[in-house]
Amino acid sequence: MKILILGAGQVGASLAKYLNKDDENEITVIDKDVANLSDLARHLDIKTVCGYASYPNILEEAGIRTTDLVIAVTKSDERNILACQIADTIFKVGKKIARIRTSEYLNQAEFKAIAPIDFVITPEELVTNFIKRMVEEPGAEQVYEFENGLVQLVETKAYAGTPIVGHPIKDLHAHLPKTKMRIVSIYRNGQAIPAYGDTVIKDGDRVYFVTKKESISKILREFRRVDTPYKNIMIAGGGLIGLNLARYLEQDHNIHIIELGKERVVEIADKLENTIVLRGNASDEDLLKEEGIEQTDLFLALTDSDEINVLSSILAKRLGAHKTIALVKRNIYEDLATQNDYVDIVISPDQITTSGILSHIRKGDTMRVHSLRNGKAEAIEVIVHGDKDHSDVVGKSIEQINLPEGVVIGSIVRGDEVIMASRILVIEEFDHVVLVLSDVSKIHQVEELFEGYF
Repeated sequence: MKILILGAGQVGASLAKYLNKDDENEITVIDKDVANLSDLARHLDIKTVCGYASYPNILEEAGIRTTDLVIAVTKSDERNILACQIADTIFKVGKKIARIRTSEYLNQAEFKAIAPIDFVITPEELVTNFIKRMVEEPGAEQVYEFENGLVQLVETKAYAGTPIVGHPIKDLHAHLPKTKMRIVSIYRNGQAIPAYGDTVIKDGDRVYFVTKKESISKILREFRRVDTPYKNIMIAGGGLIGLNLARYLEQDHNIHIIELGKERVVEIADKLENTIVLRGNASDEDLLKEEGIEQTDLFLALTDSDEINVLSSILAKRLGAHKTIALVKRNIYEDLATQNDYVDIVISPDQITTSGILSHIRKGDTMRVHSLRNGKAEAIEVIVHGDKDHSDVVGKSIEQINLPEGVVIGSIVRGDEVIMASRILVIEEFDHVVLVLSDVSKIHQVEELFEGYF
């Protein structure tokens, strides 16, 4: 597939790196900053073009006439919209994806009718929803949704002294006989290991399991101490993510927002009803103490600055905050944040945004994609097509399917029923199958396996 990425910022660079792993993709990136392009070109086998992504001559130089997909992720909503308009009207590109942040565009039905954009990605909305799920499930490191929330993929860390640590996975079924769940992946010292019934869970393992939403808290207690629901939450940063989270949480939680911008403080205070909005620096030790940081159940660092998010989270943790979550874009700060557990959980907005875009790129009938482990692994939801005579999976049990190495089926959704995967489970047409790939290079084999043929 020929893919043209407009913008070599954090998201554009992440997409280029991720999509370049696929030998079938031919990637071209446009950006007006030659330094951004030079950095990408040094590390990736891609074509780069320096210039404004909404200029027709620059798009033509980048080979747009033979492009299958345009992904517009420049910093400007207007430039993304215009580029998609030009790609559609002049160059007849088949599929256009654009990142749009401005709510005034998104909330207008007329805009959706005239803008030739096949899929609109709103990073702030994706990140906000991601954090919501984590707030709702204390003890989860990450929570990913499939099939409109019927199935959840949860990442957690296993701790010594809990019921399952030091015991084989099969003991979980004895502990939780009525709970539908399946461990699909385990990472030990950064390496994926098979999750068989006899596999023993060890202290420090990162465990991924699928289950229904109502069972998550019960399962988490098998791997870690009981985490009580969050009540007192402090948010550093009053941007769109901080504001939308506060709106969602303020009815059932005690929310404090710390925002540095004077005008923004007034603006968000007018939009919130039960949230205390403070003007100040989130890394101000005296301010954090004055606002009762030692009584804070969850500290969320959501500013636009990686440095402030990491430093304020470390400070909040040292001053007594129970748990800290930081939004971090660059790997160097992620490494610093996770070193010695200074920050409990690091969230990558770029990885979340990339996941949202990948859902519209994958071949076959792929409903949802989540990038895991900094792009090294992937969780996908695919719909099965074909009958017994025109499919490699329909009518076969899971143990009869020739799954690529490192690919695990976690569950299927059949109608409104969630069924956990087992060796004898038979796949039917139109099943929604949730899979985890520890090696993303196997994605095309998986797509072809479930596509069906006619």
